[in-house]
Amino acid sequence: MALANDDSELDRLADAIDVIVIGSGYGAGVCAARLAQAGARVVVLERGREFSVSNHQPFPATPEELYDNVQIDGGLFGQGDRLGLYNFHVNRDLDVLVGCGLGGTSLINANVAIHPDPRVFERARWPAEIRAEAAGDRLDGYYNRAREVLSPAQYPTTRMPTPRRLVAMEAHGARRCDINVHFDGTHNSVGVPQAPCMDCGDCVTGCNFQAKKTLCFTYLPIAKSFGAKIFVQCDVHHIEHARDGRWEVHYQRVVTGREPVQADRKLTARTVIVGAGVLGSVGILLRSRDLGLPLSANLGGRLSGNGDALAFAYNCDHVLDSAASGVTLDGKSPVGATILGVIDRRNTPNLDDGIIIEEGAFPSGMARLVRVLIQVVAGYSGRETQHGFLHWFRERLAEGRDLLGDTREGALNRTLLFVLMGHDGADGVIELDHRGRPTVRWPELHTRGVFAAENELARAIAGSLGGMFVRNPLDTPLFLNHMLTVHPLGGCPMADDSVYGVVDHAGRAFRDDGKVHSGLYVADASVIPTSLGVNPLWTISAFAERIAEHAVTDLRLQPCVSPRLAPRVAIQP
Repeated sequence: MALANDDSELDRLADAIDVIVIGSGYGAGVCAARLAQAGARVVVLERGREFSVSNHQPFPATPEELYDNVQIDGGLFGQGDRLGLYNFHVNRDLDVLVGCGLGGTSLINANVAIHPDPRVFERARWPAEIRAEAAGDRLDGYYNRAREVLSPAQYPTTRMPTPRRLVAMEAHGARRCDINVHFDGTHNSVGVPQAPCMDCGDCVTGCNFQAKKTLCFTYLPIAKSFGAKIFVQCDVHHIEHARDGRWEVHYQRVVTGREPVQADRKLTARTVIVGAGVLGSVGILLRSRDLGLPLSANLGGRLSGNGDALAFAYNCDHVLDSAASGVTLDGKSPVGATILGVIDRRNTPNLDDGIIIEEGAFPSGMARLVRVLIQVVAGYSGRETQHGFLHWFRERLAEGRDLLGDTREGALNRTLLFVLMGHDGADGVIELDHRGRPTVRWPELHTRGVFAAENELARAIAGSLGGMFVRNPLDTPLFLNHMLTVHPLGGCPMADDSVYGVVDHAGRAFRDDGKVHSGLYVADASVIPTSLGVNPLWTISAFAERIAEHAVTDLRLQPCVSPRLAPRVAIQP
């Protein structure tokens, strides 16, 4: 299914553009769809490539292909390919992993859709309008709109046998997650052809079976069917406000991914929606401010890592089928999607004490490396939860099987990967480095109590499974005590005014004098002013629905929020 237009069409658009949407993730994709449905002439600019099995551009599957698709910004060992699917931002205090491609991080996330604790929206950091709508249950309408399109579902109880790692989690009180994965039928809720999930477990390296409900199977086809023009490999550098009141978006056409950065091309439009993800959007706006665009002094503030942490129950007593296969396992226990279950510990008197823990599968393309790496990490920082010679002998035997290539009985396939989330204070800062790239500064992050609570929960589950508890391996001297988030939030936080935020409740960017810019919006995870404590994709989508509604009204267009493709339009697989 090809969504991207040919680059040559860009040169013919001239001024015939109402809205430029920068990015193609959950925020940008929602806005592109809703504005196109309302009749706006929409152009989407995405920095990354389009991945499509049918167009012979599949997702990476082998270790070599994965390595070739890694891009690293910052750190001592930067890898400068701007088209790499797996975009690591290496910083001093918090590393960030996001997706780079048409569909944004939806291409490599674990698909989980969870509603935040309602108390999150009682925080004073939110604009008064958001707090009032949440108290009156009016925010739920935007969540419902997003659910109609994304149509998340639990791993079906009719699929037998149940993945063994899910059984293990359910024995500890887990419930099945709602995940954006297609399980039944030939078409999804939008009307786009999709194949049922193959239970291969490779969601986070990219689904080559067309079962993952990324933006490329949901909102972007809606946008395309209503006339939006979508262009890939267009890296936006900055934005300027022209004298005639239109907005100028300065960008570069990226061919190899390694050419020097130069904003040598320009598009103009009445309205610009910045949805390039937290670091992408903040980077664009910081560079724009440095070049004279008046924006709030708070730009880059209130960053949250959503309390993200990793941990392992390593080499447990029983096979858990947690090592993804990359193919279906006929007659054997399935791996399932990357994340299937969640243990929810948010029912606490204090909101900040609430945490959740999810189990995850190890992608098949990474398994060869991870089998060796996790043995090293476990030997360095792991803590035994059970003792005795027989236990020790069984663990060494499983590790030996891993080294001999026994993917079924080895230690990795007996290991649960834990993904934990909570509340981290959301007081990190994004700045530009000497090259004009966004970087994170957050020295206080390691002191937050949420990580100790997450470790204790992971340790208890590991002990009951007979596994060694391995705390977040990145937060050890072995990896220079780095921490990693896959759910960055903030940087362009919503607030009542420019004294406390960067955009207003409708995503309109504040000027430095406190007024809002006409026609400049931000619509992605960067507008969230606090941690959510759960996977954020559903909330990002819901807030993008709300921002798009206001943008449509500001443009004096007629809103349309159909969850389907344009009438009589078919998107071919």
